Amino acid sequence: MIKPLFAFVVLACVSIASAQNTPEPRSITVTGNAERTLPADRVRISAEIRSVRGELAAARSASQEGFAEIVKGLGELGVSSEKIELENHSLGREFENGPNGERIAKGFFSERRFAIELDEASMLELVHGSLAENVDVAVNYTTFSRKDEIEVRKELRKTALSAALEKAEAMAAVYGQKVGRPLKMSEGGGSGPTMFNNTFNNSGRDDIGGATGGRVTLAALVEVTFELVE
Repeated sequence: MIKPLFAFVVLACVSIASAQNTPEPRSITVTGNAERTLPADRVRISAEIRSVRGELAAARSASQEGFAEIVKGLGELGVSSEKIELENHSLGREFENGPNGERIAKGFFSERRFAIELDEASMLELVHGSLAENVDVAVNYTTFSRKDEIEVRKELRKTALSAALEKAEAMAAVYGQKVGRPLKMSEGGGSGPTMFNNTFNNSGRDDIGGATGGRVTLAALVEVTFELVE
């Protein structure tokens, strides 16, 4: 019983030693990237309505009625209520700075943050115009994206992988080498939706500004390690 066990241990040691002596394959690591800029066909507007009144109940009621008017007005433009999402509602005391820097109670505020989803970028200017009619509304930012983003990224990934192979072959050829099988592949971070910071607050302003269109840049970045062969 002792001899077979001893033989097994010796064989295992030989196998481990052989594995440790196996040289790592020669390799080359390169990156590949691809990028496309396309017109946006989907828009998300982040906005808020903030009402300040002397009484808390009055502030809450004002912001509620104001938000209802926004939903109604956008509905008349063709934006359904399902595309308008109330994200947060906050209440609190409202203060202002006095002449000596002291805080002076002004009343109470009610703030409702909401988002508007547009399936057509061409609607953006009309929606901004509708929001600008309410002095309590502020638009924070607008995000542009593509409905076919997944499909576009698939094609960009293929292009990036082809670019990586082409780069590896060109670099290896300088030293008289050839590129073999890929040993490792990974994908880096590509660009996401394009955010446009078009903040405007209607209160006390004549110019409302804002974005009237947008383009989306999608990208793919890959890193590939290829085996080098003679």
